[in-house]
Amino acid sequence: MRQKKNEASAKQKSMQKKPEENIEAVKKMSLQFLAEAIGQCPAGLEKSRNRDIVFAVVGFQYGAVQSAAYVTGLDEECSAVIAQEVIGRINGMDRETTNRLLALMPMLAEKEYPPIGIGSKAIISFYNSVDDEQKLTAACSLQKILKQIDEA
Repeated sequence: MRQKKNEASAKQKSMQKKPEENIEAVKKMSLQFLAEAIGQCPAGLEKSRNRDIVFAVVGFQYGAVQSAAYVTGLDEECSAVIAQEVIGRINGMDRETTNRLLALMPMLAEKEYPPIGIGSKAIISFYNSVDDEQKLTAACSLQKILKQIDEA
C-alpha cells in the first residue's frame, strides 16, 4: 500500500515540473529517438520526393512527439509547437513546409493512419527498453514502414 502511494507521489511530482522543463524534456527525448530511427533508414531519406514516404516519415515522427508530450502531461497546443520545431529540425525543412505537413496530421490521426500509431508506440518502447537490442527494435519501426511502402 505504501509503495503504491510512493509511486503515485513520484508520478505527480514529475507531472508538476514546470512546463518549460517538460517541453525541453520532450524535445530532447523526441530528437534522440527520431535521430536513432532515421539513422536506421536508407540514406537520402530526407530528400525523398515520394509522397507516401514523406507522409509515413512525418506521421511516424508526429506520433512519437505527441506520445512524448502526452506522457509528460503537455497539452495539444504545446505538443503542436514542439512537433513543428522537432520535425522541422530533424528533417531540415523550412517552417512553411513543416506547417503544411503538420496541418494534415490531426486528420490522419483521427483516421488512425498507421505510421502515427507506430511512432507513438515506438518512442515509448525505445525509452522503456531494458537493453540495446530492444532499443534497436523500436528504432527500426520506421524502417519497417518504409520497406512496406517500397514493396507495395
